[in-house]
Amino acid sequence: MVAIKETNEVMGHASGPPDEAIEALGLLDKARAILKRRLSFFVWQGFFEPLTAVSLSADQLVLEAPTSFHRNWVIDHYMAELTAAVSESVGHEIKIVVNFSGDSKKKIEPKKLVAKERSKAVGSDKFEHNPPAPMETLERASVLPIMTPSVREIPTTQPFFHGNLNPTYCFEAFVQGPSNQMAYAAAMSVADHPGVQFSPLFLFGGVGLGKTHLLHAIGLRAKQTNPTLKVVYLSAEQWVNSYINAIRERQFDVFRNRYRNGCDILLIDDIQFLAGKDASQDEFFHTFNCLHEAKKQIVVTSDKYPHEISGLEERLQTRLSWGLIADIRPPEIETRIAILHKKAENLSVQLSDEVLNFLAASVTNSVRELEGALVRLTATSAMSKEPLGLTQAKEILAPVIKKRTVVVSWQKVCDTVATYYDLRSADLVGKSRQRQVTFARQMAMCICRSMLQMSLPEIGRVFGGRDHSTVLSSLRKIEEHKRLDVSLQSVLQKLESKVASMANS
Repeated sequence: MVAIKETNEVMGHASGPPDEAIEALGLLDKARAILKRRLSFFVWQGFFEPLTAVSLSADQLVLEAPTSFHRNWVIDHYMAELTAAVSESVGHEIKIVVNFSGDSKKKIEPKKLVAKERSKAVGSDKFEHNPPAPMETLERASVLPIMTPSVREIPTTQPFFHGNLNPTYCFEAFVQGPSNQMAYAAAMSVADHPGVQFSPLFLFGGVGLGKTHLLHAIGLRAKQTNPTLKVVYLSAEQWVNSYINAIRERQFDVFRNRYRNGCDILLIDDIQFLAGKDASQDEFFHTFNCLHEAKKQIVVTSDKYPHEISGLEERLQTRLSWGLIADIRPPEIETRIAILHKKAENLSVQLSDEVLNFLAASVTNSVRELEGALVRLTATSAMSKEPLGLTQAKEILAPVIKKRTVVVSWQKVCDTVATYYDLRSADLVGKSRQRQVTFARQMAMCICRSMLQMSLPEIGRVFGGRDHSTVLSSLRKIEEHKRLDVSLQSVLQKLESKVASMANS
């Protein structure tokens, strides 16, 4: 920011946007990038993208919303989320003031002029900026943020905001179900007793299922229980950037001291981002060893099992598997309904069970998408001030609900594969080690992985309670067979087509 001021003074752009407006826009860009990773796309696009930056001082950021209705939703329902993202971007707590266009005459210049000034001011420095969406975009999308429990609603004797931990991502706001029960219990355990039993704790699952929520919840609960604990949370991308800055500034001692000596709990999000980055992996490897030997707590998240992350060194894959590996699967319909009821209650909106059940049945793979769809309904209901029926809900959600894919189950996969190889379905989930049975079982596991996106532990459970390492070995053997026998690929395609046809019948 200082560099921008100095450059503008030298070049004398007196007629351009004020320095504080350019700095405010840069900070808002960073905060929006954080929110985009954490929120439903529909919430982010319809609510946070239209915000514009006005000014920035040492302790206050002034933003502008397109309407008073928009501004009130930020203040009443989502200020904690926005504050956490901005504070994380700037490196310390900062006050946020949100006005709307009718409140303030001081506005940042149009996007083209701002981009021109930034280009002149920072030279070769590049960063992406998404222009604020016009108001008609908000009205068309009808998207407003989902309200999460505020800090004051969570009983605690300690302030919940700490560093860049998001105070809304607490355990109280997490909805449990069979699909995430193991991960939830493990996260609670390490939060209450860090470094004692499960270190490292490896949480993996698909996008939008709650991994980041649990990561923040661990840090928040640990700080609430013991305020003296040093909790460090960052994404793997931030780790890489921090390491690059340490190289550039020649501050290796500062970097290593922060993550090795100044850390009791290390929380790393999206560890798969380290794949292919050898130097950053090497530094993380040694940091891991240092913390593990000191009996500190390490928690990482990923969208894949450690040994499935291509480009991650084997020694690091092995260490990430030392502790407990807990998967988070897409929630069952009962859990999705429970999530919707809780979120609707937080939003103080009443939707019929018929509408909520339809929504739960239509959005099946991601909690984040589920919340985004609920926000869409809530926004429309708030603006129309009328209750929504099922027909209206279907019309409103039609643009955002993906066309349903073929619904299959692992039982149908077993039936199809067993019939093809002249076996019984019970043979595939049994303990038989006959060559023909073993090969058919491996084929069925491979199809469950490719068509159902089942996790390794989940496949192991349904196929006779086998260990995830056994499943991984089976998948690798099929891949090796495919490489040696090209005809096997056509067999797999034929079996997948049969499974799909059974689902449609």
